[in-house]
Amino acid sequence: MKTRYALLALTLLGAAPAMADTPAPAAALQQLLDRGKQTHSHAVLVMQDGRELGHYYPNDKVRGPIELMSVTKSVVALGIGQLLAAGKIKSLDQPVADFYPEWRQGRKKDITIRMLMNHTSGLQTFPRTDVEVYPAPDAIQLALAAELDSKPGTDAVYNNKAVNLLAGIIEKASGEPMDVFFRDGLFRTMDIHPGRWDRDSTGHPYAMAGLPLTAADLAKVGQLVLDRGQWHGQQLLTARYVDTMLAPSSLEGQCGLLWWREREWTHFDTDPASFDMLRKRGVPENTVAKLQRGLQGAHFDSIAAMHAGLIKALGPQEPKIFNDQLISRGIGPYRLFKVGEGPIVAYDGNGDGGQYVVIVPKAGLVAVRQIDADNEHENQGDGYDDFVARVIALARASGRLEAPTL
Repeated sequence: MKTRYALLALTLLGAAPAMADTPAPAAALQQLLDRGKQTHSHAVLVMQDGRELGHYYPNDKVRGPIELMSVTKSVVALGIGQLLAAGKIKSLDQPVADFYPEWRQGRKKDITIRMLMNHTSGLQTFPRTDVEVYPAPDAIQLALAAELDSKPGTDAVYNNKAVNLLAGIIEKASGEPMDVFFRDGLFRTMDIHPGRWDRDSTGHPYAMAGLPLTAADLAKVGQLVLDRGQWHGQQLLTARYVDTMLAPSSLEGQCGLLWWREREWTHFDTDPASFDMLRKRGVPENTVAKLQRGLQGAHFDSIAAMHAGLIKALGPQEPKIFNDQLISRGIGPYRLFKVGEGPIVAYDGNGDGGQYVVIVPKAGLVAVRQIDADNEHENQGDGYDDFVARVIALARASGRLEAPTL
């Protein structure tokens, strides 16, 4: 595998930090909501056992649908589950070539629906969708025409372009464009009222991003997953599919099928050997030297803290430098550290700018955070990086998670 955590390079999330003292539930909730205000959120909504615990909206005014960015992927995964249950998709391991016969020749014939969903298709990708995907008139044809970077099923690399093929598969399997399939099916059943799903010039809705939902409607999606596919007495997804969707992929334990798996805590200690590895892989010496000066002997108690350490070492251009000089060489941030990890306790969909839906099954928690892409702060790194950490802290404060074993 190129790198275990190349998948997380663009969406570094805050695993719960080690805490000596667990706050009271009301205090943990208030801290979570206050941080939402500090990060210029447009919506923070917390539910427990199907009832609202608390919310934050600027001026206490509920916003209309907000674009979910890559949380869209997590919603799309539910549509695949419905088509499986209906027998319109044979299995997750059905070849994509069954829907696109032009892939029946060559190595692409081995690419399956599962591989599109766990980012192991091997299709060439470029980290910036504004450069490659959005300018293309047809996102599905762009993916179909992509060459292979690796043998299908052998490398886990986050791939927006490949995910967009799911929109075409859903349309071919259901007989309806993907946005219509959701609007008239799952969304109608759950009383979800989406905004206009973003489409390419050809008219295909994107599967990688583009779906606007309100915080309340996104919380319904989280509740459906938390309840293993059941909604008001109806089994809209099989429990088996939900379990599969949240299970670790064979190559990437942090990734399910378009959902992420979150550990109760994650610790990072700089690996001194990583700097020689970077040099051998051709990373420019100036970048290696900055990382070595900034990270030598460092210890971080969360993913958010580790990310902050990278920004401090590389400066404000850290995302671009990391993508252009490390991710392009298959080197994710975890490769720089010796990593200690706690148990998986939460699952989430997350998107650019800090869009989140998080579930903590043991605590019955569903939490949503949204920020409008038009908000000036969205482009200033105000992404509420420790939202997942604070949701897990709230779950612990509720007494339904054990205190962390450090």
